[in-house]
Amino acid sequence: MSDNLDINGKVPNLIDHVLEELLCTEMWSEGMLVDQANVIYLKVNGCWFRHYFDCAIVFWRNQEKAPKSYEMQELDSYFKVVDLAHNLGIKGLKIQSFETYSIKGGSESVFTFENSRSIVFSNINDITVYRT
Repeated sequence: MSDNLDINGKVPNLIDHVLEELLCTEMWSEGMLVDQANVIYLKVNGCWFRHYFDCAIVFWRNQEKAPKSYEMQELDSYFKVVDLAHNLGIKGLKIQSFETYSIKGGSESVFTFENSRSIVFSNINDITVYRT
């Protein structure tokens, strides 16, 4: 972890554990995708964790259960749950490493798996995108 990061919450022990689920919520507003990964949800050892970014702060929270898609009418927005583990073929892989870094304009979290595949969540100016 980068020393100059502001972490809010307890970072879970993910290393050497199997990724059971990896979901994210896309934020759609007025029919347009405005945030590819507004919130990230991981299930490891039967426990759900919520991971998100806000104003250059990296947040971790425990979560009771899997999220559901929902609408936020006051923002004319819809939050759609996407199954990244299934879509990217990383479900059931062991997490080999996890790092979070400060980057220009925000922060980044990198999950690397046993087959050397990785997923990177980059948050710049409060918009989160991912890449593999």
